[in-house]
Amino acid sequence: MKKLAPYLIIVSIILLVQFSLSFFEKGTYEAYAFHTEKEVTLFNKMAAALPTGFNSIFAGSGECNLCHGTAGAGPNTTANQDANGNDVSPVADWKATMMANSAKDPFWRAKVSHEVLVNPALQQEIESTCIRCHAPNGFFDAIHNGQPHYSIAEMVQDPLAMDGVSCTSCHSMLPDGLGDVFSAGMSYDTNKTIYGPYSAPFTNPMVNSIGFTPTQGNHVNSSEMCGACHTLITHPVDTNGNPLGTHFVEQAIYHEWENSSYSTTNQTSCQDCHMPSITDNVVISDRPPWLTPRTPFGKHFLVGGNAFMLNLLKDNIDTLNLSANTTEFDTVINRTVNQLQHKTLDITLAEKQRVNDTAYYAIELTNKAGHKFPAGYPSRRAYIDFVVIDDLGDTLFHSGKVDNQYRLLDESSTYENHYNTITADNQVQIYEMVMGDVNSNVTTVLERAFANLKDNRIAPAGFTTTHANYDTVRVYGNAAIDPNFNKNGMTEGTGKDSIFYNVHLNGYTGTLNVLATIYYQPVPPKWTDEMFAHNSSEIDLFKLLYDSADHVPVIVASASLNNPTGIKNVSVKHLKIYPNPNSGTVYLEGLVNIKAINLFSVDGKLVDTIKWNRQGKQTFNLPKTKGIYYLNVINNNGKNESHKIIHQ
Repeated sequence: MKKLAPYLIIVSIILLVQFSLSFFEKGTYEAYAFHTEKEVTLFNKMAAALPTGFNSIFAGSGECNLCHGTAGAGPNTTANQDANGNDVSPVADWKATMMANSAKDPFWRAKVSHEVLVNPALQQEIESTCIRCHAPNGFFDAIHNGQPHYSIAEMVQDPLAMDGVSCTSCHSMLPDGLGDVFSAGMSYDTNKTIYGPYSAPFTNPMVNSIGFTPTQGNHVNSSEMCGACHTLITHPVDTNGNPLGTHFVEQAIYHEWENSSYSTTNQTSCQDCHMPSITDNVVISDRPPWLTPRTPFGKHFLVGGNAFMLNLLKDNIDTLNLSANTTEFDTVINRTVNQLQHKTLDITLAEKQRVNDTAYYAIELTNKAGHKFPAGYPSRRAYIDFVVIDDLGDTLFHSGKVDNQYRLLDESSTYENHYNTITADNQVQIYEMVMGDVNSNVTTVLERAFANLKDNRIAPAGFTTTHANYDTVRVYGNAAIDPNFNKNGMTEGTGKDSIFYNVHLNGYTGTLNVLATIYYQPVPPKWTDEMFAHNSSEIDLFKLLYDSADHVPVIVASASLNNPTGIKNVSVKHLKIYPNPNSGTVYLEGLVNIKAINLFSVDGKLVDTIKWNRQGKQTFNLPKTKGIYYLNVINNNGKNESHKIIHQ
């Protein structure tokens, strides 16, 4: 508190001076405004910086940034970097993550407002429950100091609360009860202790600088620590706001992990994937300059799957008063997309047979994550886009069609059932959790969520119905009786789902070109409809940002049969195409003796002919419409190669 008091006094003086100046500059009307334009600007600048100062338990991330921030910024220019000189500083990696921005997340803020509008009598309980995880530095300090509740209004005025899930949110957490406490039921050290994974830490610099004492606490590397917030239990009310005396599992990522091979045979923790460890010797603080390196080092990537919200945050840094810049957001977005596309899901596509004017296809999806896919907050879903095209480029079958806002056109107005076999293109496979109220009507109001109507999110490997916590992470709906969902015969735990497509050909006998794509939507339009029917400053702001956002879902995995361009694939030696996926600009290397470079759309139509510049390297831009394209390169010897390119 000693450092915070002078800071608040200085801020108050500055605001008072700005208020006085504005009185004389703007006139009497401006003087009666709640805040002048200059005051708001000054406040926004302060809010955008990493907060410094302390409360009874926590420190602002700006305090930690002094020693654990950008590599090379302090007296030890080799600190906070790996063996190759790359910046691995914890604050720099964390700064643009969803955890860092959890209290400023406009979707979360809008959703809390929505819940309160629907259940106004429960405002205190709703806000306190939501803030526990999204702004723990404010909530737990308030409770520690005797407050029964902590509100959104208090949070937005509290710089440490607006720091989100920051450094001391995790490193001050006690090991007490972890693995058995959920819904942010964790406890915090109130004696200014910082827990880290290393033995015998050199304590003096941190003690002298910010008054915290570092000590070893192996629980910081445990999944149990993550489970404190990433299993969330709510207490349902009916449509009139009356408590029902039951509970509802809003999310249970930790319990899904427990019911998987990742917690047993694979021995893989949450941190192993979301905070990847390196064995380099890393000097973890740039003070003192002679500090001994440590290994292994967990990089604070804290990467999830919500690239949509990260892009929305990046596009609205000033509006939302965010601390990270566009480069930092781009780094986290790239890590997020990479995790989705390389560490989440595998797909295989096969033609089983073609008889009696019908082609039969099988898709097998394998979950590579240590929890369900999609995981977490119930808005998140994935769907299969399945397209069959003839040799003329005409579409014979298309399951998963969307409009220009990526709203599924053929989805049921309530919810789409889980399918084992799809026989018509107005059926679409969507992997999701669907909540129902006490009357079994679909709801997106968390307080009204009474029972699951559907949960066919793909289970992780090793997931079984006989596990002790299956009652927390059940499969609901048709997936529970699907013989190919997480099963191989009578054996459970495959972590796979197989789905079959029966495509009627209507007399067509030529070659079939097939493409199956898995798209991920963390905030699909259908989920926001109920919230956008209400109005508040938070909802209206998010709707404005949401409507202006790029809604292209991330392609998690795809597979194809035959070549939608109808061209035989023969390798062009040394050809390299990168980056892929990309944001619209493509680089080619190894171009030698080229006759033609053609770009085709996913339905086989020629969309561009690229003029070769007679050099080994070349750059070109994809069309503005995002999606899948095929680049076909032909050399003068008649050899050619087609590559799938993903523009997102």
